[in-house]
Amino acid sequence: MKYEITKIFRFEAGHRVWKQNLAEGKTAVLSGYACTDNKCRNLHGHSYILEVTVGSDTLNEQDVVVDFYHIKNALKDLVDNVFDHSFIIDKNDPLYPIFKEHFKDLKITEVDFCPTAEALAKYFYDYLAQKLKEANLEEDIKVVQITLWETATGKATYKGE
Repeated sequence: MKYEITKIFRFEAGHRVWKQNLAEGKTAVLSGYACTDNKCRNLHGHSYILEVTVGSDTLNEQDVVVDFYHIKNALKDLVDNVFDHSFIIDKNDPLYPIFKEHFKDLKITEVDFCPTAEALAKYFYDYLAQKLKEANLEEDIKVVQITLWETATGKATYKGE
């Protein structure tokens, strides 16, 4: 893309990476298969920073890719009303039925994947790409990448195809 813009969102949310097992899998070799401290399997939260980058090879009639205002509004409901101050839980998580039964009064965001930073970045990417398609803008504006910061030192980026 010749032109790219980035809009930043912030939200607070809890989750758990129920699939985490740091002593297993291919990447465990990096730590010598010795780690048993699977902290992220516990319920915990983050102050997320969501970086949304869209681009185009041309500018529109107002000499912009798209106004930041429109990107903000395309994601505002999802970020502010669905994810912010919610607990993100995978429907496949063994604790999901307990949450559904005992935490009815809490704000829960249900997803169909383990809510890692990588998977959440893809979720936001797909959501915005669908919004652009619904507005018949997918030929003019592309989602370049979504970067989701979980902590001040840890982020995940999804770039699509």
